Amino acid sequence: MTVRAGRQRFAMACVAIVAVLLALVGCGAPSFTYVANSAEHTYIKVPASWRPIDQRQLAEILGIDPAAGDQGFWMEAYDADSQPSPSHLFGPDAAHPVVFVSVQTIPEDVRGQLGLDHIRDLVYPVSPTARQQLEFSGSSTLSDFTLITDEVLTPGHGVRGVHSEYQYRIQEGPLQVIDQIGYLNDDASKLYLAFARCSAQCFQQREQEIESVISSFTVREQP
Repeated sequence: MTVRAGRQRFAMACVAIVAVLLALVGCGAPSFTYVANSAEHTYIKVPASWRPIDQRQLAEILGIDPAAGDQGFWMEAYDADSQPSPSHLFGPDAAHPVVFVSVQTIPEDVRGQLGLDHIRDLVYPVSPTARQQLEFSGSSTLSDFTLITDEVLTPGHGVRGVHSEYQYRIQEGPLQVIDQIGYLNDDASKLYLAFARCSAQCFQQREQEIESVISSFTVREQP
C-alpha cells in the first residue's frame, strides 16, 4: 500500500466517523417537551420548538395573583410563535399554534353542579345553552361559530370528559380553530383542561402537529 493510498483511506474513515457522530447528536435532540404535573398525574407533550409563555403574563391575563400561591390552580402554556404571548391564547388571532394546560381544584359547594356542558364551555361557549345565552346577551365579541367535533371521552382511570373542536371569530379577527379536551374526576373535585388554537389557515397547514399535541393530553387519577 502506498503512503498516498493510506492517507486516502484514513481520510475516508475520519469522514465516516464524523457522519456517525453527527447522526448520534441528531438522534439525541428531543423532538418534544414533556409538560407534566406529577402530583396530579397529568402530562402533555409539545414540540420542542414551542416556547413557554411567561407565567406572570399568563396569570395577569387570567386575573390570578401570582403572589397568592397556586390557589389550587396549576397551568402551563407553550407558543409556536417566536414571541410567545398569552394574547395568542385569548386574543383575536393566533397566527401560530399555542397550547394551554391546567388542573384546577373545584370548591366542595359547586362540585355537584358540574357536568359535561361545563367542560365544553370552559374556554368559549360551545354547548347549545351557553351559545343561546351568548346570543341573548347581544354584546359578544364572538361570531361565526361552527362545531367540528364533539366527543364524550371515557378513558377510565377515574376521569370522564369531552373532546371539542370548533371555530369562532374573535373580535372580528381571522377565523380561529380551537381544539380542546377537558376532564372531570369521579368526585368532581378536579378539572383538567388542555386546549390549542390558531387561525383557520394555520390549522389547515399544521393540523397534524396540533392534533398530536392535544391527543397526548393524559390524566390518570387511578392506576
